[in-house]
Amino acid sequence: MSEEDRPNRVARWLFGLGVLVAFAAGGNALQAWLDLPIPGSTLGMALFLVVLATPLRRPAATFIAPAADSLIAVLPLLLVPLAVGIVGSFGDLAEHALALAAALVAGWLVTFLTAAFVADLLMRRTRS
Repeated sequence: MSEEDRPNRVARWLFGLGVLVAFAAGGNALQAWLDLPIPGSTLGMALFLVVLATPLRRPAATFIAPAADSLIAVLPLLLVPLAVGIVGSFGDLAEHALALAAALVAGWLVTFLTAAFVADLLMRRTRS
């Protein structure tokens, strides 16, 4: 990568991050406005998923890709506070261990099946 390309690359990354943050902020605003029991950032990403299901998919993915790739690379670091919180409140969690284990297994199964379905759908689209 040449020195001339670096500012362009950084600008594209910042723009992609800004779009992701805008969707998250829009989801937060929607959640507050409608008083929904779903986290606003989840609503924002669902709205972005809707955009990706439209003909705007290609330009949106092009703008978002640099920021999304770098965020995925550090995703495990974003889960550290969650793990620390779980370990910190282990005594309270131990009382409901069976219910938590059932919820974790059910959540994992739903996530696994959803990811498999989406991957299969995307592979079929790219083949045709």
